[in-house]
Amino acid sequence: MSTLTRSNGIVLRHLRHGESSLILTVLMRDYGKVGVMAKGVRAAKRLGTLSALELFSEAQFVYYRKQGRDLQMLKEASVISPHLPLRRNLDLMAVASATVELLSRCLSDEDPHTGLYDAASETLGALDQQPVSPLPIFWRFEMDLFQSLGFELQLIRCAATQQLLAPPFRSAIRYRLADGSFLHPEAPASAPRDGELLPESFGVLSRVSDSSREFAGRIVVSARAVQDLQSFFARYLETHLPVRGHVKSLDALRWNDIDHLAPSS
Repeated sequence: MSTLTRSNGIVLRHLRHGESSLILTVLMRDYGKVGVMAKGVRAAKRLGTLSALELFSEAQFVYYRKQGRDLQMLKEASVISPHLPLRRNLDLMAVASATVELLSRCLSDEDPHTGLYDAASETLGALDQQPVSPLPIFWRFEMDLFQSLGFELQLIRCAATQQLLAPPFRSAIRYRLADGSFLHPEAPASAPRDGELLPESFGVLSRVSDSSREFAGRIVVSARAVQDLQSFFARYLETHLPVRGHVKSLDALRWNDIDHLAPSS
């Protein structure tokens, strides 16, 4: 028996089905990731409904929910935020797409994470503000994802000596992928590690973890640190989640002036 269900949601995937329908994957705030069939919605041509069903739109969904069914049946949807401003810029679109790609690939069906939903909603809202540096906003979201799923980065104290990890440092900071911990430059060279971050990269990581999303969008980063951090995040994702290689949506990024970027004071 179906139950009429109402929840706010973010569209993670959007596929045409037949001549007039859509198949959606939606992250529902109250119910987790849900497959939804929107029958005949394209033929109806109701602009408000269609905008609610676009990729990374946030909307209130009313649908018929039946346990064990792969696709739930949409009754209606009303848009909360279509995130139009970010859609006007390719880089912002790429970061928004990467955000929903991670949610789609990393979450199990009908496994709610309200805090992560709120983080995704805030991330898309921050991208609407046309930030100078959208990629640090995405790194902040990745850290929210890690925390929500139980493998938060340990950025406060050295895993070997318990010294405070207080940038800036002059030497590389070693890291361990299994538990997301880091090693102070003064830690014994024999301490096990899986890789290392440039001093600048660790400084950016620390700042992003403590900042609002709006502030993260103002942190400019050198090309070398971007490469370093992207490699670290890809390795950490591969260690803990079914995400192999980099997040594909980020291939569309156009970091035309990346060589001039450096962490602001």
